[in-house]
Parts: sequence; C-alpha cells; structure tokens
Amino acid sequence: MKRFLITAAVLIFLCFALVFAAEKPPAVPLPPSRVPDMSTAGKVIAVSNTEMRLERTLKGKVETMVFLLENPFPTIKAGDQIKVSYREKDGRNILIRAIPINRKAADKPKKVPSKNEKPGDTKAAPVTK
Repeated sequence: MKRFLITAAVLIFLCFALVFAAEKPPAVPLPPSRVPDMSTAGKVIAVSNTEMRLERTLKGKVETMVFLLENPFPTIKAGDQIKVSYREKDGRNILIRAIPINRKAADKPKKVPSKNEKPGDTKAAPVTK
C-alpha cells in the first residue's frame, strides 16, 4: 500500500510538471494605439474638394491651419465659423467632422440695467390662481 501511494504521488507530480513546462501559446498582439481626436474652432478662409484652410486665434495669435478632406463638405463656405474634429497623421491634419457654430446667442446684446434700477432689485412675478 505504501508503494502504491508513493507511485501515485510521483505520477501526479510528473503530470503537473509536464503541464507547467508545456509551451504557452503566444500572447495576442495588442491593436495599434488609437490616435486621439483633436478639435478646434475658427473661421474658414478657403475650401476646396481636397483641403480646407481655417484661421483660429490661440492665445492672442492668429494661426492658419490646413486640413485634408477625405469627403468634401458642400455646406461649408468661406467665412463660416465652424468647429472641427481632426486627427494628425504623418504630420498632416485629417479632417473628420465639421460643425457650424451657432453665433446667434453670442451676437445678441446683453440687457443693460437702467439707471433707476439697482443691481439687487428684482421684480416679483404676478400671482395667478
């Protein structure tokens, strides 16, 4: 009986040793890192079927950016204010998305308080039942 237990223990040990010594399959290679999307806003200077030029102001300096177009944007014209998303590839900016900026809210004049009103005065709304 003693000899049987020792033989069984040795066989189990050899089986586990063979399993751990077996060659592991190679790890699945990771996909290439994705280039993050960048965005900016500005005024369109020129648009063609292959490129678009955008003028933006960054820290008080005016900068012109050139974007390569994968698809033409027929709705965008020179002089439009737009926000763009792009990727940088091989030192060139590839345009992904262009969205017109709604400037109506920014162009509205702000309400100027009259001289008689104080800054803390608020008028109560009429009570209705």
